[in-house]
Amino acid sequence: MLKLHWIEFFLRSIPETFLITWGICVVSKTSFNLKKYIISTVGLSLCIFFIRRLPIYWGIHTFISIILIISIMFIQGIPLITSSYGTLLMFLTLSLSEVLNILMLIIFNIEINLVYMDSITYSIRKCLLGIPSLIIMFLFITLIDHFKNQHN
Repeated sequence: MLKLHWIEFFLRSIPETFLITWGICVVSKTSFNLKKYIISTVGLSLCIFFIRRLPIYWGIHTFISIILIISIMFIQGIPLITSSYGTLLMFLTLSLSEVLNILMLIIFNIEINLVYMDSITYSIRKCLLGIPSLIIMFLFITLIDHFKNQHN
């Protein structure tokens, strides 16, 4: 079970899900209704938050989250294949941005303690150290959008 502090839901999960949803829309060249976008993103964030709290093996929650995101995007009107492709591409982008973030933290000699502590200070520190990965992911999505628009 991967436990998240409630502050991580607001500081990490919601912004990350906004980026993933926006990235899928960019990949699928789909415009989105802002109200639907916000509702589906917050709903997805809540679902993912509770999925991560399930007592299941490590990694299974990611698989369930991927299926959930593909389903929600399909319900939003994005074709199934495009939704699948976009979701997998966004998870690859998220993984790459997190690896780059960890490399930057190591290069700048910032201590990364991977032991879970149930404190708000630890959760806020973890969220702050994760901000560069969100920025990197935003830049990747912007780059994808630029190249998709350039080829049209």
